[in-house]
Amino acid sequence: MLKREKPIVSIARNDDIIIAVNSALDQLKLPDLNGKNVLLKPNVGREDDPYLGINTNPEVVIAIFNYLKQKFKARFLIGDSPIINTDTRKAFEQSGYNNLLNDDDIQFIDLDDKPPIELDIPNGKILKKIKVTGYWNDIDSIISIPVLKMHMHCGASLSFKNLKGLIYKRKKVTLHHLQAPEVISQLKDSIRKIKELDIAIADLAHIFHPDLIVIDASYAQEGMGPSSGNPVKLDTIIASTDYLAADIIALALTQPEWSLEDVPHLKLISDMILNAPKSHEDILTIPENIQEFIRPLEPPPSSISIKYKNVNLIDIDSCSACLSTIFNLLKNNKDFIDKHFTPENPLNLAIGKGIKQSDIYDETFLIGNCTYEQRENGTFIKGCTPVESTILEIIKNNLNKK
Repeated sequence: MLKREKPIVSIARNDDIIIAVNSALDQLKLPDLNGKNVLLKPNVGREDDPYLGINTNPEVVIAIFNYLKQKFKARFLIGDSPIINTDTRKAFEQSGYNNLLNDDDIQFIDLDDKPPIELDIPNGKILKKIKVTGYWNDIDSIISIPVLKMHMHCGASLSFKNLKGLIYKRKKVTLHHLQAPEVISQLKDSIRKIKELDIAIADLAHIFHPDLIVIDASYAQEGMGPSSGNPVKLDTIIASTDYLAADIIALALTQPEWSLEDVPHLKLISDMILNAPKSHEDILTIPENIQEFIRPLEPPPSSISIKYKNVNLIDIDSCSACLSTIFNLLKNNKDFIDKHFTPENPLNLAIGKGIKQSDIYDETFLIGNCTYEQRENGTFIKGCTPVESTILEIIKNNLNKK
């Protein structure tokens, strides 16, 4: 087991997010980045507009870069690996990162550009090896800059889960498909909500070790995160050199009634590390009293349901990418759906790797590669994840054939 000292987490709040970033970082003893290749790793996983709590606020990343550039002579990189079918540069551009992309003092990299490197995880519970970005050996130091958001499958997505973007391309999806019933049965009594995905994310803690964490809670996302929830303006920055401590404090501020069991991958990591913090009481915060920063967010729903009388969603073990796509499809095309489908003749959608023939209604759209085995029992729409426009086009084409 690893051992670490009692961690420090700095918190700052200000309407001017640059001031908040600088205030939070001023309170920390930063790692020495001189002479290093430093990756700024925000969460830019989708082509979405800024300030929605979906991708990291570019103003936060710019403030961090400018702060570190003044203190260290380092080679700075910025990059991510978005969800499948997303162009990395376009995701950064749409999210408001054009100023950084055009700054000669920092290099943009698509983490999927180079052939992957496979890393062994000998102590992993279910992950024994994983393919990561081909830039792995070019990076000396990682700065994790996530947006604080709730997560429909993981409880919350914070600084450690942000590092999942270091995994190469589609290999991220494989974490959703793992089956380990024996491991689950061993952990179920102590971590009620545990899933294979949680264990796989925790296994990554054996190889991913960020040097600095700056959690962006300028705009957090509550409810149906990671991309279908509601943005909440918090104007808050949480910084630490300890990712577990930073994530625990982020939860203490936004889900004060939770324990680590509500975010199972963090509970597993905490159990993995000797003398690791279990709650905010095990962490030194600056300021010491965090009460003024507490702002409870709406948690992710305990069960996922569609509130449309003319839509049936069959969801068995889907990933958040597929589920988010479906929610956005329904939200953005409600008028079309109401025009063509009724409670008596609903739109039937199926997602997830657990779909069986007995689960499927007549005239069901089987969405995503996980439903491939049932392709003869409905209208199969390939992709991981198929984009919203493709799904809608196929639904319209089927209507035209009737």
